[in-house]
Amino acid sequence: MKKNLVIKFIATVVIFLFSSSAIFAGVKTGYKLGKGPLKITKNTADILEYYFSGGKKGYYAAEQKLHWKPGLIAVSADGAHSAFFRHPIHITEIDNKHYGGMAIADCQKKSGQECFLFANSYKIVWDNGSDKKKRRLKSKDIKAGKTIARLTELGFYDGSTNLSNSTNTKTNETKNNDDTNSNNVDVVEKLKELKELFDSGAITKEEFDKAKKKILN
Repeated sequence: MKKNLVIKFIATVVIFLFSSSAIFAGVKTGYKLGKGPLKITKNTADILEYYFSGGKKGYYAAEQKLHWKPGLIAVSADGAHSAFFRHPIHITEIDNKHYGGMAIADCQKKSGQECFLFANSYKIVWDNGSDKKKRRLKSKDIKAGKTIARLTELGFYDGSTNLSNSTNTKTNETKNNDDTNSNNVDVVEKLKELKELFDSGAITKEEFDKAKKKILN
């Protein structure tokens, strides 16, 4: 009798764990995994740092009332847009929603172009030809603020802004004007992305207000 109870208990635990992980497993959305070269913008790099750190690191970092960890994140083909879902630390219920597909659809709606799954939890599933083992980010590196450095090392980010750099010789006045315009565009892009994150439910009103204040300052 005791043996049967133990077997049933183990089977229940296995089913629960499988179901929980299946929420964010790439099985249902594997056909949309990113593949090939990808260069993300500075803003997308900031969002990825926020995503991988559970909202605790990077430009958009804020105090988290409810702790969470990375679930699924999709990125557009041009690397300028993204959409993600958080994974709660404590799972209270199980559902069969296609979160990967939902993130991709949300990303495509915002960007107006094709989007693909970039990461599943701490693992970058976008295959750009880099070392597969290194595409699983380590917790210690994330906590140390090395996420963007890892994205750079893997070839997803080169440190450039949203605007292309001109190699032409320019006067100091022209360069200053370009820097000002670049900063203005960057602010607008960050505010737009921040609003989209808030509207999609990815961040709270408090996180939105704090990040907005940081951007404007």
